[in-house]
Amino acid sequence: MTTVSGEHRFAAPRERVFALLVDPEVIAAAMPAVHGVEVADADHWQAKVKPPFPFAPGITIRFEVVERRPPEHASLRAHGGGADVRSTFDLAEDGEGTLMRWHTELELSGILGKLAGSGLDAIAERQARRTLDEVTRRL
Repeated sequence: MTTVSGEHRFAAPRERVFALLVDPEVIAAAMPAVHGVEVADADHWQAKVKPPFPFAPGITIRFEVVERRPPEHASLRAHGGGADVRSTFDLAEDGEGTLMRWHTELELSGILGKLAGSGLDAIAERQARRTLDEVTRRL
């Protein structure tokens, strides 16, 4: 299992940042190789992903908002295709903006685990950065 965490500042109010961090479209837009998103409700959705490897099958990743306390805290889980990801974030007012503290635990098994090898930390960091960049872009 790999654990990554960090802080990020947004030039926007907590309510707006929170809404984007739990929005299925924002989460999916930050992921590479997504070919569709199906939303069941505000706390459950799934994304179809086609890894960019020859002959790699498409996989479905299911997302769930496990805990929601707007505008300050949420916990999310994503699982499927050999990936199990648990993420939490806490938002605090920071002057005119918002300070986010986040923590993610990532575990890959099967073919994904073999493909990632020892580079799992870098993969987790890169995905976190993609998500933060997508939220910033939409703000």
